[in-house]
Amino acid sequence: MQNPRLLLLASACLVAPACGDDGDSGYEPTGTGPAAKLLCTSSSMNAFDTYGPEAFVAVNEKIFELVLAELDANGEANLGGSFGTVTDFATFKGQLASFLVFVYGGPDSIQYTDGKTYQGSTQDMTAAHVGLAITDAQYDYFIANIVVPALTGSGVPMDDVSSCFAPPVTDPAFKASIVGK
Repeated sequence: MQNPRLLLLASACLVAPACGDDGDSGYEPTGTGPAAKLLCTSSSMNAFDTYGPEAFVAVNEKIFELVLAELDANGEANLGGSFGTVTDFATFKGQLASFLVFVYGGPDSIQYTDGKTYQGSTQDMTAAHVGLAITDAQYDYFIANIVVPALTGSGVPMDDVSSCFAPPVTDPAFKASIVGK
């Protein structure tokens, strides 16, 4: 059975009037990533322009906090073994943060908290997930039980989760670039 929370997110683009359309507001997104033109309900701007780099760092750190808590509580039962293959969490955090910043309308590269610069626009999701054998259920669990709580726990309202954060990660083509590789 599909996770109802994930289904809500997947359908959000169908009902959010601003989803994927910057209309005639005159707003021009900062970046060019795939979700740069998805507008948050709260601001009529994209996610990066709405929340800024500090919020993206906070959410990214929260994602890792929740992943580690999940692994401590349930082992690999819900997330699978993909996180067990990570040998350098600092670099992994920087790579994920730069990818998220780029996707959601920020710059192509960022300097992360470890002082290194990471390129978000050049990351290939298929190549990054080859050999991890992530299942549909693991992906859905990660989005619904790690990513969404990281966003809402960092102060992002559910309307913005649905309007400007969910569409890229619930997109079937994006999901297919990660699942089953």
